[in-house]
Amino acid sequence: MGAKHHNYLLTILVYCVGVMILSGYKRVKYYLLLPLFIISWLYLPVGMIYGSPNIGSVASLLDTNKQEALEFISNIPSDIIPWSVSLFILIIVFAFKKTSYQLKHDIPLVIGLVLLYFSPYNYLFVRGYQSVTDYFVQEKALEAAFSHKVNLDIQQVKPQYQNYIVVIGESMRRDYMSLYGYPAKTTPYLDTANGLFLNGYISTAPNTTTSLPRMLSLSQGLTFKPNINFINLANSAGFKTYWLSNQGKIGRYDTPISKFAILSNEMHFLKNGSFNGSINYQDSDLLPLFKQALLEPTKQHKLIVVHLMGSHAKFCRRIKNDDYHLKDKQLSCYLSTYREFDELMKNMVGILKNSYQSYSLMYFSDHGLSDKNNKGKDVYLVHGADHKSNYEVPFFILSSDSKQHEMFKKQVSAYHFLSLFSDWTGITSKKVVPLSIDQINDKNIKVFNYTKMVNFSNLAPDPAVKISL
Repeated sequence: MGAKHHNYLLTILVYCVGVMILSGYKRVKYYLLLPLFIISWLYLPVGMIYGSPNIGSVASLLDTNKQEALEFISNIPSDIIPWSVSLFILIIVFAFKKTSYQLKHDIPLVIGLVLLYFSPYNYLFVRGYQSVTDYFVQEKALEAAFSHKVNLDIQQVKPQYQNYIVVIGESMRRDYMSLYGYPAKTTPYLDTANGLFLNGYISTAPNTTTSLPRMLSLSQGLTFKPNINFINLANSAGFKTYWLSNQGKIGRYDTPISKFAILSNEMHFLKNGSFNGSINYQDSDLLPLFKQALLEPTKQHKLIVVHLMGSHAKFCRRIKNDDYHLKDKQLSCYLSTYREFDELMKNMVGILKNSYQSYSLMYFSDHGLSDKNNKGKDVYLVHGADHKSNYEVPFFILSSDSKQHEMFKKQVSAYHFLSLFSDWTGITSKKVVPLSIDQINDKNIKVFNYTKMVNFSNLAPDPAVKISL
């Protein structure tokens, strides 16, 4: 048996001895140990899928609605259920079985608390506390930044197009798109569409609530300046701004992303609060709102943001039809979300062309996913922070004057988004340096993995599961 196994057994032994000692104190058992065990049981499914607590998991918990919570529960793998049931039974036994010994002296209490504190299992609670703290610090910063609109010292406004559209995708990996070489035709329209396609866009972080605030505002990684963001930039330049979303707007305690939406001149959410949050809208339901915003008469240039539900788990709930009918149902549904997204892009471009106004449409996904299962088993795609696929996302621009299909293979960090947006829209500000894709020269891209900045190149690969039809 190796040293690693010895250390693991020692960890369990230290933890068990600490629990046994503390169980001899009735109040400690019921007011400390039992609540800790219940918290551990509640977190068990999340921990087995996503690992130790982090700001991403806390944000997903606190910013979710009833519908998303139920979807998560229904999406828990069956092999986790026996562990959860077993732990629940142990907790019940622990709660109702009287301890045969009762300790009254302070020395055993101190020893038990020390053993429990220094046990590596305590890391779960330390990380949990720190993650909750980090989340509320972020929320406080967002609240302060979004409490008023900010003028970003615009120096020049020279837009090339009448309408600018930013489409924000959800949970879409680049390597599952036939656009980027996937063998099955998942994006038949985009495969030949005229436009600029970037093979190498790297998201800032691995889930929506950590990625988009860093992408859409000025950020160097760990922190960001939410008041210097692309909506305020467009507003300051005199654009008419719209936000159309198929993601939830909870209410008073909104998600970080919906706070960006509030800054726009007009916003429309298909899901509002717990009532409408139970309805599963299709992304295509945004098309009438998109057409309405596009055709609204105004002399101003327009920025229309369209936030999709995209490939968000649970995949089979996102689609109208399963286009692939694979034995692996989850992969089949996931790939079908790509087909429906591709059709959505085709329909949006059709609406833009029929408006007879110049336009440019930029698309990117907020983050990717990683396969939790070993290769050879059914695909189980979830959020994660340890694989390149968690950050490798599509990026493209379709414009009314695009004459050919151009693919650029170049790594570009999404931390440059605000500079790319400034260059794309022709808005020059003292706060933001405009940069084109050609001007960006990223040699060592770093990403935020929920706790710190890490080198993207050091992350493990997670190749797409290939199918052929």
